[in-house]
Amino acid sequence: MMEVLENDATASLPGLLQSIDPRVKLLSILLFAVTVSFMQSIGAIVVMILLTVAIAAASHVSSLSFARKVWASAGLFAVLVAAPAATSWITPGAPLISVGPVAVTTSGLYLATRLVLRVVAGAGIGLLIVWTTRWTDILRALTAMRLPDIVVATLAMTQKQIVSLLRTVENIHLARESRMLTVGSTRENRGWVVERMGFVASKSMKTADDVYDAMLSRGFTGAMPSLVRLRTTARDWVWIAASVTTCALTLGLDRVLAPR
Repeated sequence: MMEVLENDATASLPGLLQSIDPRVKLLSILLFAVTVSFMQSIGAIVVMILLTVAIAAASHVSSLSFARKVWASAGLFAVLVAAPAATSWITPGAPLISVGPVAVTTSGLYLATRLVLRVVAGAGIGLLIVWTTRWTDILRALTAMRLPDIVVATLAMTQKQIVSLLRTVENIHLARESRMLTVGSTRENRGWVVERMGFVASKSMKTADDVYDAMLSRGFTGAMPSLVRLRTTARDWVWIAASVTTCALTLGLDRVLAPR
């Protein structure tokens, strides 16, 4: 998570997505996500996922690292959410695997797999675009797209807070590890984790109040000024045309492969 949020190194590489206007990239997220949501065929969704991996490689992002981050976050969450849909309790159908009163049906497994792949495809392109774009550029693009100033300011402060809290959690963990001579019991470890969770939550609330008071004392009015100047080039228009064409072709492929 720290690697994605502090993405200046990746965003500075001479890759495919790094050269695209941030506004165009944000529109690409919406276009790809809507396209994936209309797909009914697992094969067409897999094609979109493979296309995302290819774009990651062209943007000098490690395909293995990219896939691991997507599956460790959105993929795992999607599996947990979609798992019940694979059982006969939610989706009736021919039983494929039976474990006591619970049976995994063929139609249920298909629906669950499709849902997981949809989430992975949509989250993958979103993660890739955020990973290859400086956070300041994303905020400037959101402002240029007429997103309310309060929303942009909230996103900016949220990113800073998350990074700060992640560092705090990491330092707390390292401090404990360096001072522990033995491994504590499960109960002791659980109690320590709960205490640290409470500490991080209280620190987050206090820091938010302190930062907001400091911003007000320095004349903050709700707007997020930026020195970034965005400009659309011919390469951006080519990317838009290629994105629309790709989505149209994959939707056509989906109509061919979708089950009748």
